[in-house]
Amino acid sequence: MTWLVAEQIRPSIDTLLVSSIAVAVECVVCAIDLLDDIEDEDQTPVVREIGSARVVNTAAALLLLGQKCIIASAQFGLLPAQVLNLLDTLQDATLIVTTGQHRDILVEERQASEMTREECMDIAAQKAGALFVLACQMATLCAGADKELAKLFCELGSVLGIAHQLDNDSHDLYHLLQGKSSIVLPLGEEASTRSVKTDLSRRKKTLPIVLAARSGASLTEMVPVTGEDCDEEERQALHEAILTTWGISLLYRERARDFLQRIEIRRPVLPALRLLLGLT
Repeated sequence: MTWLVAEQIRPSIDTLLVSSIAVAVECVVCAIDLLDDIEDEDQTPVVREIGSARVVNTAAALLLLGQKCIIASAQFGLLPAQVLNLLDTLQDATLIVTTGQHRDILVEERQASEMTREECMDIAAQKAGALFVLACQMATLCAGADKELAKLFCELGSVLGIAHQLDNDSHDLYHLLQGKSSIVLPLGEEASTRSVKTDLSRRKKTLPIVLAARSGASLTEMVPVTGEDCDEEERQALHEAILTTWGISLLYRERARDFLQRIEIRRPVLPALRLLLGLT
């Protein structure tokens, strides 16, 4: 995404420069994803294969490699002040995402009915939204976009990231209600083909869960681990909340499409970028 946004802004941009910035973003995003898996105790294939200790060590290395890639961009003609600006942007975004993840962990101890839709949306903006903004912001900086265009791309990234987060939350809960557990069996037990995500069993307060709880449904304190754990009232409330959340996700995608149209006034959007954004 960083590469294509930069090319959209300045088609003649140095390939080595933009690749260095793009790799830096990829390293940081990958590190955050790995740490998120450890914090949420998700038994992903990587965690199961190499263990939590090596995953944490790998994440730390990736964070440092991301910063090294930014520093290396100086050899492609960036001024010291530009390099420092890119580093500062990368670190600021990482702190925002880390704050969002911390809030996500803290709300595990709160009842879903105490949460508000605004809180859920704010956490989504700090997590997925901030990562998409990072990819766009780093591209606008290295490509030398003017303030107006940079703002359009960052707003596009924010709403698209939130849309992706809400879409994922909707699908995770939908599959759970279809009887597909979100838990992987412990190592050594019968093999499982089920999803490795444990958000629901850890009482994550995703938007559909919060909407269902605030609708007056008597959801159990422990979020159901399988669809069979729900009674009819809970199931109906959760289904309605899924549809509402998915609808909000679509609205955010429409907002992203609006931003892309405003960007296209400047220059036709690259087909590859449009395809990557899913806004064809």
